[in-house]
Amino acid sequence: MKAYIISIAAAAVISAVVTILTPKGWTKYVGIVTGMVVVMCIGQPLLQLMNTDVFEGFKYAAEQTSESGTRALMDEIKKELTARVEEDAVQRLKSEFGAECEVSARIDVDDAGRIRGIEEMTVTGGNIDNAAIGRLREIYGVKKVNYGRIKKNTSKQE
Repeated sequence: MKAYIISIAAAAVISAVVTILTPKGWTKYVGIVTGMVVVMCIGQPLLQLMNTDVFEGFKYAAEQTSESGTRALMDEIKKELTARVEEDAVQRLKSEFGAECEVSARIDVDDAGRIRGIEEMTVTGGNIDNAAIGRLREIYGVKKVNYGRIKKNTSKQE
């Protein structure tokens, strides 16, 4: 307890001396810094009484949040890229081949989250011929392209 009182008194005396020696323009800044030192001297024994590490587990939580945030961001990027590729392929098939169709694409992503390319495309509807499929392979670098006509749904909804 004696050391605690001495450290607070010493911090207050040093704070007063430093404040006296500083130029007028710096007085409020020095006052803030020395005030923080005094507050730290007052609060230091309280942390020892609690005998706990204030930052325990903080790094782990930050790493976990960062990892899940990165994963969510990569999923969102993959989703947006997939939508753009599908839209572009539909527009390209319509403008170059006059085919009214739908396209779904599957993006290939490695374990590190890097996008490798388009793994597979499925084209349905319209008159899709080998030239159109070849053009998709050429433009998007996709090897596997599935294609066919849209099957009409004959079930009735009530």
